[in-house]
Amino acid sequence: MTTTTSPDLPPVRGAGWASITQGLLIFVPTFVLGAAIGWPGSLSDPASIALPRLANNEGAVRFGYAAYLLYSVLFAVTVTLLARLVEGDMAKGVRRLVVGFAIASVVARSIGIIRWLAPMPELADAYTSATDDGQRFAIERIYDMLNSFGGTIGEALGVGLFAAISIGLLSVGLLRSSAIPRWIGVWAVISAISLAIGSVELLGVDPGPLLTVTVTIVQLWFLAAGAWLLARGSKAFPAT
Repeated sequence: MTTTTSPDLPPVRGAGWASITQGLLIFVPTFVLGAAIGWPGSLSDPASIALPRLANNEGAVRFGYAAYLLYSVLFAVTVTLLARLVEGDMAKGVRRLVVGFAIASVVARSIGIIRWLAPMPELADAYTSATDDGQRFAIERIYDMLNSFGGTIGEALGVGLFAAISIGLLSVGLLRSSAIPRWIGVWAVISAISLAIGSVELLGVDPGPLLTVTVTIVQLWFLAAGAWLLARGSKAFPAT
């Protein structure tokens, strides 16, 4: 007795479900952290506002950033699965760069996120229990340095530059593939450009609400690409 398997499941349906999950998972930290601390606008708030608010909402902040960490790790998985679909349309070196920069993006994002799961709650507790202005001033300076360091690595490099390079290189294979609709490749190019623009923080420019706009463009791309892969992908890649 022989059994049959579904050879298209790992690359096509796997990439489709990963893309859908990637596109939807961002809503967890957005809603949880948005309700608790006004995220992502709260990232630029001064320590005198951010730390007491964090102390009052520590449980929600930890849960929200844990979900954001999961979402960030999934980015490398999703991009890798999408790259496998068009590996025949990219040079091996380009494919490795796609995956490499996706992993670099995850590492940078994780460094930025960890600051909210470890040192920041401790600073918030110390700030709310401080007995004089001198102690609070010292804690505020530590907060500013940690937030600037983690934010630059996490948002500017992880969410911005490294992710932009990864998706930009991936778009090369998407545009060359005869199985992938051209609009998916074009949207990938737009997503990469928008993320690159969002990394202007490296030049000392505050991206402000621009960061939310750029991430939204990418999330909609993941959702649209995932929906197409689940609906039509197995027909487009019959031998995968």
